[in-house]
Amino acid sequence: MSMMAYNSALRSGERAGERVRADAELMPLMRLQGRAQFVRLGSCCALASLGSGFVYVVAKGVVGIECAVASGVRVITALLYPGDVVVPELQAPLPGLALRSQRSAEFWKITTTAFAEESTSDNQLWQTIFLRLNAQNARQQMHVAAMSALNSEEKVAAFLVESGTRLGIPSGRSISFELPLSRYSIADYLSLNADTVSRTFSALAAAKIIERRGRFHISVRDWSALAAKCPLSEAIIRLHEAGKPALTR
Repeated sequence: MSMMAYNSALRSGERAGERVRADAELMPLMRLQGRAQFVRLGSCCALASLGSGFVYVVAKGVVGIECAVASGVRVITALLYPGDVVVPELQAPLPGLALRSQRSAEFWKITTTAFAEESTSDNQLWQTIFLRLNAQNARQQMHVAAMSALNSEEKVAAFLVESGTRLGIPSGRSISFELPLSRYSIADYLSLNADTVSRTFSALAAAKIIERRGRFHISVRDWSALAAKCPLSEAIIRLHEAGKPALTR
């Protein structure tokens, strides 16, 4: 198989895997779909432009919540995965709040009134929403811990372990996935500069722990070595495996 054909097949497999995972994540929330509007937002969308009185449920893609903490300094405070819930007016009153993704993200948009009516009339749906919000909170706690205690190499390893656990698809002896954020957005998420992220990626590639295939594609060739680079790896894997559905139903 030519390299071009291999890459094409790999991308197709990733897209199929992403669809199955998104479907599995959203299955308990399907009741909301009948009263929701399907919307596709660009790679960067200001939360203020979404208006008040709505709840957004991530339908496809990985989305960062970012803000401008100072002039020229942007921070991504959280990552959202399919099934996660966003209420724009309940976010912290930080300047420049926006949703950031590598490509256009897809959402269900539902009024807060309809959201409340559906969740209070269906106990299973309410439990699902409760667990989703608690999972989001747990991930934010993990992220704060990582940003507070880890050095730059450990932060990058933590991000790759999270992405591999959430998005990874076995490919031979490797675990392959597409980076959910650009290099600059990864730096914003990890409170690093983009050059530090690039140098760390290059060092991991030189150590044959990861392999870069194109601009966004990563293959983790030695998962144990990657996990050993971050003292929080075990906790990250346990947290994100709990929110990751099986590839088949």
